[in-house]
Amino acid sequence: MIPGLPCRARMVATVALLALAPRIAAAQGPPAEAPSPAAAVAASAPPLTLQPPFGAIADHGGAVWYRLSPPFADPAFQSFAFPPRKNTWLAVGEVVAINLGMWFVSYWAGNDFSKIGFDTIRQNFNKGWIVDTDPYWVNQFGHPYEGAAFYTAARSTGHGFYESFVAAFLGSWIWEQFMETQSPAVNDQITTPIGGALLGEVLYRMNRLILDSGGAKPGGWREAAAFLIAPVAGVNRLATGDTYRGEMLLPPSWMGQFHLGAVIGGSAADRRTGATDMVVGPWGSVGAHLLYGVPGTPDLRLRQPLDHFDFNFAIAFTDKAEPSASLLIRGLVVGDTIGRGEGFGGLWGLFGAYDAIGVPVFKATGVGVGPGVSLMNRWGWFELHGTALAALLPWGGGGSMEKLFTRDYHYGPGAEGLLELRGHFADRATLNVAFREYWISGAYATGSSEDLSFAKTQLTVRVHGPHAVSGAVDWARRHASYPFAPAISQEATVWSAYYTLLQGW
Repeated sequence: MIPGLPCRARMVATVALLALAPRIAAAQGPPAEAPSPAAAVAASAPPLTLQPPFGAIADHGGAVWYRLSPPFADPAFQSFAFPPRKNTWLAVGEVVAINLGMWFVSYWAGNDFSKIGFDTIRQNFNKGWIVDTDPYWVNQFGHPYEGAAFYTAARSTGHGFYESFVAAFLGSWIWEQFMETQSPAVNDQITTPIGGALLGEVLYRMNRLILDSGGAKPGGWREAAAFLIAPVAGVNRLATGDTYRGEMLLPPSWMGQFHLGAVIGGSAADRRTGATDMVVGPWGSVGAHLLYGVPGTPDLRLRQPLDHFDFNFAIAFTDKAEPSASLLIRGLVVGDTIGRGEGFGGLWGLFGAYDAIGVPVFKATGVGVGPGVSLMNRWGWFELHGTALAALLPWGGGGSMEKLFTRDYHYGPGAEGLLELRGHFADRATLNVAFREYWISGAYATGSSEDLSFAKTQLTVRVHGPHAVSGAVDWARRHASYPFAPAISQEATVWSAYYTLLQGW
């Protein structure tokens, strides 16, 4: 355990995992035989029988959460398995082209940092690496999204997860050394490829989920939607068709909730001064939560990185200079299933995590890796899912929504803990409670530290078909210490309401 880690973080990171360990050991039986590839399953397995109101009862171990019929349950579904091909030179060329395209846009917009030449490139190699002072969302979302573009350039030309990560790393290095006048930033070289690989794989899986659900020849609206999700992959598909599509990439199960609504109110308070700011909302808000490869699914296969992932995104369009938003990704990099999914099951292993949060009171971000477990248990019409994760953050960041010095956050190594419980009441309602704790040390900024808590409770009630309504409460707390302010204490609470569209199978 990292020295100085707060008690709350220790509890989240260790106690929960220890509490779950006996059940894991009891459920872990002899390894099951590896099932056939997805394409062979879709081509040879008998059609699935789906009965309302609970959906695929027999084929998913009696799970009670709401879902639609999977496309491969239709006897007319056109499964496919194209020959595996890859084109490394095309991927490298696209990485260079993406950098040149971003540079041209910046130069055309008149940004001083884009006025490069041979002298600036030589100086970048001579000056060495720095920690830059760019705005929070530029560094914590803009650069990972740039990395996701590099990543999907390789992923959509037939490469795997680790090869595509190398493409993201290379693309970031080219940008930092050649495409800017300012010195290369070590923080960008970390977050761009790591955050970009996790975000890029999630977007690529979404892209393929939309396309492959339409079979070998998806319709025009699927092509358009998939293009919007992952534009680089969409360009490659327009140019090369099915050349690098490979085998069908559909999960045995997934859950999706897509939200449209508003932050209806809330409060923010500074516990040190006693000041309270009630100007929270009303703000328009959108969000999405996607659980890919649901733990406890009997036929879940964990062959490749991020065969299971959890993606959560929300943004509120505030009247302030920056939006209130969160992007939370965790994905299983390597691991195994627990049990057989018939009443009890789950998965465990090594997770990668990429978080970027900017809410009233604080900002928290980090890329990390650590052990985690996700379990499911069913009692008749009630199903409970639980997740615990403890991650080290070799590069984390934390701060306030106000300027500290040249930026409103500071960097440092740290740790993250996560506890999450989700209950499904038949196919009618879902209650989700999640708690995250971040601790960012002052190793990169002497005398500075951040202890940040973020909790969310959401109730979703299905009204008719896939249409539902949701209510959520977010709570955030920040304890921080800086040489000029050794005892910062702030809290905020936000209430939201949404129309929710349910998807998945």
